[in-house]
Amino acid sequence: MILERYLGGHLLKGYILVLLVLVALFCFLDLIDELSEVGKGQYRIADAFLYVFSTIPTKLLEFSPVCILIGGGYALASLVRGSELLAMRAAGMGASQIALALLKAALVVALGLMVIAQFVAPRSLQWGEIHRQQALAGEDALRTEHGFWSRDRMHFMSVASLMHGRLPSGINIYELAEDGRLLMFTHAERATILSEGNWLLHDVTVKTEHGGMLKTQFKAQQPWRAFLNESQLKILELSPETLSLSELWGYVHHLRASGQLAEGYALLFWQRVFLPLSLAVMVPLLIPLILAHPRAPGFGLRVVIAMLIGVLYFLVARVIGSVGLLLDFPPWLTALLPPAATLLLALSWQGKRLNLRF
Repeated sequence: MILERYLGGHLLKGYILVLLVLVALFCFLDLIDELSEVGKGQYRIADAFLYVFSTIPTKLLEFSPVCILIGGGYALASLVRGSELLAMRAAGMGASQIALALLKAALVVALGLMVIAQFVAPRSLQWGEIHRQQALAGEDALRTEHGFWSRDRMHFMSVASLMHGRLPSGINIYELAEDGRLLMFTHAERATILSEGNWLLHDVTVKTEHGGMLKTQFKAQQPWRAFLNESQLKILELSPETLSLSELWGYVHHLRASGQLAEGYALLFWQRVFLPLSLAVMVPLLIPLILAHPRAPGFGLRVVIAMLIGVLYFLVARVIGSVGLLLDFPPWLTALLPPAATLLLALSWQGKRLNLRF
């Protein structure tokens, strides 16, 4: 329908406008923070710009719910003041049809964001964090598409890949003599990174030289004190945001199966899963603007309140996430609380029984 596309297009324009402003603002703040790291290792100003640029897709996921509300409020306000919304209603388009058109546009945005959450944002941020930490670590650590390499004097190690995006696998550790002879070779199928740089190697094969003879030992597990410094270790220990939805799901199951805490990763997973719902619940908050007349008392207040609710949603959602982790709430419930509370607020706002007026 032409009117539906027209409304959806206005909502998308307002959404993109607000999104660009917020992303630019927070990128600028992040850049200021990153400039304090310039000069460490091989980290330069160009590296800071590249890292901040790599965080943009992740920021799209974080800011989209509030941008739908603020951008939608701005777009609808312009339509109301131009009497275009009034003309649509006079042409027979009811408030429910207008709300449905806005909801369709919001769900189109949500679909695009889910694709970004699975394929774009994790890869972009992962590249940015690897590039950043590698520059800070200097020349003693290298991570490429073929794996991670590091050394400490005559000790070398390589990690072929990261299971679930977090667990080192295919670990090879080489200990060389001063003349270049191989003294010990250790291979582990996978490893668990414990606290303070202690690793627990699994399915280990150790080969050592004794009098020109090669001795081989097999062990189910073996502790190993990693020689990686803090900067080098961070190249492996990337933030949870660098994981896609499928990687987050697999890593959460691994942590729980091994008796480790997984609530933080589970919360991020459910927050991304409920992202379409977070966008959809913003539409009912825009309905009072649809029903308003531009000269009606309190019209400007409605617009301001809609925008303030968007800002509060962004802040309160973060607070609820932190409180939920502290109080050990189920991660899915913690992630569901902000959109559910927003929906209840929207229904109460429009409820005849409560008779809320501006």
